[in-house]
Amino acid sequence: MEGHTSPRILYLWPRRTVHVGQVKGIGEFSQAAASLMVSLEGPVKVMSAGMRVPTECSSLLLRAGQTVTIDAGEAVLGTCYLDALGQDYDMLLPCMAECREGILCSVDGEAAYRDFFSQLLTETARTPEQAYQVLEQLINPRRRPYPEVDARVAATVAMIQARVAENTAVEDLAAAVSLSVPRLVQLFREQVGVPIRRYRLWHRLFVTAEGVGRGLSLTDAAITAGFNDSAHFCHSFRLILGLKPSYIFPALRDTRVCVSSMSNIAPAGSGL
Repeated sequence: MEGHTSPRILYLWPRRTVHVGQVKGIGEFSQAAASLMVSLEGPVKVMSAGMRVPTECSSLLLRAGQTVTIDAGEAVLGTCYLDALGQDYDMLLPCMAECREGILCSVDGEAAYRDFFSQLLTETARTPEQAYQVLEQLINPRRRPYPEVDARVAATVAMIQARVAENTAVEDLAAAVSLSVPRLVQLFREQVGVPIRRYRLWHRLFVTAEGVGRGLSLTDAAITAGFNDSAHFCHSFRLILGLKPSYIFPALRDTRVCVSSMSNIAPAGSGL
């Protein structure tokens, strides 16, 4: 269990993913989706490339592919992995009060996010659908239209999700949306923030977590999601999240996994 005793919870929706819990040794990572991270117990230390000393903040917004080093100590973190197509990130960008050497800090309504993440750990009666609606209200309180996305990139993301266990060639993806390979690669990177291969791995992690939430063993869930074996899954997990899977799934005993299809909400892309 790597020394973890505090409770953790993982919410999985088609558009976003939320993890709340104590995560020690997070270190350096470059995740394949934008995320909003809020500490429930005081500031955490964050560093990006070129910084000599870390900055401290209680909440931060990370763009897809941004490399940072985080030392959260003993703090419990609430992390929302945002939609794949960058709509949530663009919505939250003007809500960040500070920018410290490329690190966006202090989200508007930070206390409300902290209360929300804290309540997820203790309110077992709340359904995933109810939790999602609260999160939606926090991210988009004025119910503004989300930024437009390139339909061809959105279609590519949908194909990757639909064929998660397949290594569909980029040439086939490009042909399906009537683009050249270089143009699709360029547009995908601009819209999603990471290359196609990295996003595919990211979505496989989401599907693996979803499988665990539905009762599969970690190994079976990983193979179903398209990983060659558990070693391939563990390597990808650590590469993308900077963590061992045991920090999120410690013998599946301390983490509550809540899965919802949310069929009434159009998924712009998976979270985790």
